[in-house]
Amino acid sequence: MKFRCVVDGELVESSSGRFLEVRNPANVDEVVGEVPAMTAEEAQKAVESSFAAFKTWSNLSPIKRAEIIKRAVKIAEERSEEISRLLTLENGKTIKESREELRSSLESIRYFAESVLNIFGETYPVDKTDRLSITLRQPVGVVSAIVPWNYPLLLLSWKIGPAIAVGCTVVAKPSHYTPLSTLKLSECFLEAGIPKGVLNVLTGKTNEIGKILTEHHLISKIAFTGSTSAGRNIMISAASTVKRLTLELGGNCPLIVFEDADLNAAVKGAVRRSFRNAGQVCNAINRIYVHKSIYRDFVDLFVQETKRIKIGNGLREDVEMGPLTTKEGWETVEQYVKEATSKGAKVLYGGKKPAGDEFEKGYFYEPTVLVNTDRTMKIVKNEVFGPTAPIMSFESFEEAIEKANDTEYGLVAYVYTKDLSKALRAAKLIESGTVGINNVSGGEFAYPYGGWKQSGFGVENSHHVFNEYLYIKHVRVDY
Repeated sequence: MKFRCVVDGELVESSSGRFLEVRNPANVDEVVGEVPAMTAEEAQKAVESSFAAFKTWSNLSPIKRAEIIKRAVKIAEERSEEISRLLTLENGKTIKESREELRSSLESIRYFAESVLNIFGETYPVDKTDRLSITLRQPVGVVSAIVPWNYPLLLLSWKIGPAIAVGCTVVAKPSHYTPLSTLKLSECFLEAGIPKGVLNVLTGKTNEIGKILTEHHLISKIAFTGSTSAGRNIMISAASTVKRLTLELGGNCPLIVFEDADLNAAVKGAVRRSFRNAGQVCNAINRIYVHKSIYRDFVDLFVQETKRIKIGNGLREDVEMGPLTTKEGWETVEQYVKEATSKGAKVLYGGKKPAGDEFEKGYFYEPTVLVNTDRTMKIVKNEVFGPTAPIMSFESFEEAIEKANDTEYGLVAYVYTKDLSKALRAAKLIESGTVGINNVSGGEFAYPYGGWKQSGFGVENSHHVFNEYLYIKHVRVDY
């Protein structure tokens, strides 16, 4: 299947005639689609198109904007199985996860379209009888939305949803690994009647079009999800024109299981959040700290639960974990496991590609449980972005908090305990933008989501996200 990009309200191929292949990570011999390799000149045109559309779109009433956006959501819902299947084919995640990602993405976009009707200005008390002091909220302009491959639809929705709802226009770039579902979703917006230029979607290599999307003077804001190293480069690029930034970067998320925790609930949550989407989740559990009094029981139950995970091609309804999405990701997991075992770590389960012909041509890796790990190992110190779970013990509350905070990242942390006082103290002391107590929900569109430390800055989701896409203007009137 050949796909086309969205530029200035049209479905277009690249003038270069070049396409990028998108392969199925469950069988890398299978090409599932081709997308245009857009040029810098075409990226420039897309930005100019969004800039031209901004004046009209930003002056359209929020109610009219919401009507168009919700119409696009309805069209996408009618095509949900087609879009979900494309997502599994390009990403490798299970079809159940793809359906859930699309459903949550569409709910997110609808939420922002409806919530924008509750954005208000303010009036301030003044010291003169004939004076009025008010604030207005106005959209910032053209937004560059750059999205990774692990959750291409969900992370796109968290950006384009609030941006276009408040009146901004968007140039979006999905990862060249997973562009198909995004392009299919963008077609729904065209059919819903969104004005040309409001939403442009480009595919291509970062080294060809990335500079336009991070440095162009007509772009007012960049919303980016990806690695911390890439985020640093974007900050440098954006500095030349002082662009606004929302950066959701790396994570190295800890789980603390205290001695009074519901052990079965903690194990089920830990396994789910460690191995969901083959561990390729920004808020995946990367390291587990368990109180020494329940450590052995936790490990035994964790291994038993992990063994139940069925691995395979994500299109099969009974599969619970598919392959990793990229060759580089698979190689990183393999390297980190080998480095850990060379330093004394012990693999209790997994640690290799599963045996069998169905796994031979895919980036499959078994869900891997390790003990005897420590912070000197990359598998503990770094964000693995793969299906690994190093489990360590602690003795005191203070030690658990210290170990949880022993990282340059601060995206999400998880705690299991029945003690409310302990839970709230932990939530306050953990250096992280989100703390889940007795749950592993991660990020959800109705609640604020943002990183501390080198996990980035700015907020996605909830009503707070609108501040990222709006200027505040003070108007003082003497009359």
